[in-house]
Amino acid sequence: MANEQREYRKGNWTVAETMVLIEAKKMDDERRLMIRHGGESSSSGKPGELRWKRVEDYCWKNGCLRSHNQCNDKWDNLMRDFKKVREYQRRVAVAGGDGGGEKSYWKIDKNERKEHSLPSNMLPQIFDALVQVMERKSQAEMVGGSGGGGVIVPAAEAQTMLLPLQPPAQAPTRPFAEPSFPTVDSDTSEHSESPAKRRRRSGERGGDGGDGAVGGGSLQEVCSAISQSGSTIAEAIQSSEEREERRHREVLSLHERRLQIEESNAEINRQGINGIVDAINKLANSMLDLASQKNQPESK
Repeated sequence: MANEQREYRKGNWTVAETMVLIEAKKMDDERRLMIRHGGESSSSGKPGELRWKRVEDYCWKNGCLRSHNQCNDKWDNLMRDFKKVREYQRRVAVAGGDGGGEKSYWKIDKNERKEHSLPSNMLPQIFDALVQVMERKSQAEMVGGSGGGGVIVPAAEAQTMLLPLQPPAQAPTRPFAEPSFPTVDSDTSEHSESPAKRRRRSGERGGDGGDGAVGGGSLQEVCSAISQSGSTIAEAIQSSEEREERRHREVLSLHERRLQIEESNAEINRQGINGIVDAINKLANSMLDLASQKNQPESK
């Protein structure tokens, strides 16, 4: 959607605008996960800029008249504040809640929040919406991160899929039936003497004990693959959060330097104005002295 001739709103974000932005970001995350897991390629050019333009279009359709740069900056600030509150709430939960330890973020006033280096104005509905976005994104990535079909699975199913696999209570004679591929594994194929075929034949000659070993090895491989996939996704999420945190620190540093420069310029201007005022006062005093000296002889 073209965004030419748009007049963007400036100033502080309202709660309604913030909720629209969160919904837009959630939908964009789901769209990108579907594309990634479906094996399609993303748009060419600058994917980050195009992504935030799509977020801007959604916000614009829903009454949030903000530019994609404003949406990007606001989201960065939201994530920074959200992570601080989330980490503080975790510490409170580990310490046993309000039972003599630290109070929940929602039970302390603004001054106490500032003492803990926490945002002073995080609202519960915004925090809950961000929790849902992050949980949905993490669950979708854990289910589809190992190269799945790109379907976003509900939380209950995702948790079930991530549980360690357990062998059946009463295993059949052959718990893992070998698939048949006519071009490779069929007895009538010209490739029947492939290494896979020879390994399978040696396993069959080993009897039921050999089948159990193959099944146990396959189960261990599946569990190991799931564990490695979860570790890789967790490392990727942590790395992404660290990059976002570094970007926040750089932006804050730039703001601080700009404020210092502005304060320095204002101080220079004040000093210059004070110097001019002092010079004018001295000149006025000198003129008064001259006038009084001229008037003294005439009076005599």
